[in-house]
Amino acid sequence: MKTLKPILIALTILLFLGSCDNNDDTQNTPNDGFTVNNTFNSTENAYIAIDNFDRNNNGKPDYYTFFFTDGRMTDTWGDQGLGYAHNFSTNITNLVKLQVFEGTSNPNLTNTITSGETYTASTTLTISLNGFGVTNSGFAKDSFIAYNLQAGSPIFGNENGFDFTSNPSELIGIWQYPDTAMPPTITVNAINIDTNTPANSTIDVDYIFTDINGIQITGHYEGTLGIILD
Repeated sequence: MKTLKPILIALTILLFLGSCDNNDDTQNTPNDGFTVNNTFNSTENAYIAIDNFDRNNNGKPDYYTFFFTDGRMTDTWGDQGLGYAHNFSTNITNLVKLQVFEGTSNPNLTNTITSGETYTASTTLTISLNGFGVTNSGFAKDSFIAYNLQAGSPIFGNENGFDFTSNPSELIGIWQYPDTAMPPTITVNAINIDTNTPANSTIDVDYIFTDINGIQITGHYEGTLGIILD
């Protein structure tokens, strides 16, 4: 997976992880997932996509996108560094996306994600984050929780033993979008990025998501972490 040259010294270490999927389905705990109406949906893998374009020239990443899924992710057949098109493995059935922007909604977000902090995710759809006028990520909202999904088509290729394709269609499965009055929050209990042994990179998070019908969804992930540099 190709990456853009980082513009931030604080994120230079992440270059070592740009082409790695450090997730290991068997290492994570049985509590990795989200609960909707007392039903648990597993998400064995976690990723952070870091946007380094710095469109407002303030020396910080523009946004961080947290993904939790029972499948795998890459951008090998996506935009390869432009930040809005990722690929998902064909075994995907559950997906959480929480997009966190630096700025007034997250004054505690500086040059990197920090342990012990709680961040607020976007509830809307941000247009043209990639600088080309293309709607961000191809999804209806910046943040969502989805389950009972079906993989997209066609298959683009195989990586690390998994077949990859496009975004799962929002026409299939259950998609829950956030209430704009009660934005999702994600609390980073701990995060470790290991540049010497990338497979040891880990994250421990809890998140709360209230959908447009007032349904509250809670989620947790503790385990290995994949990094995608956009």
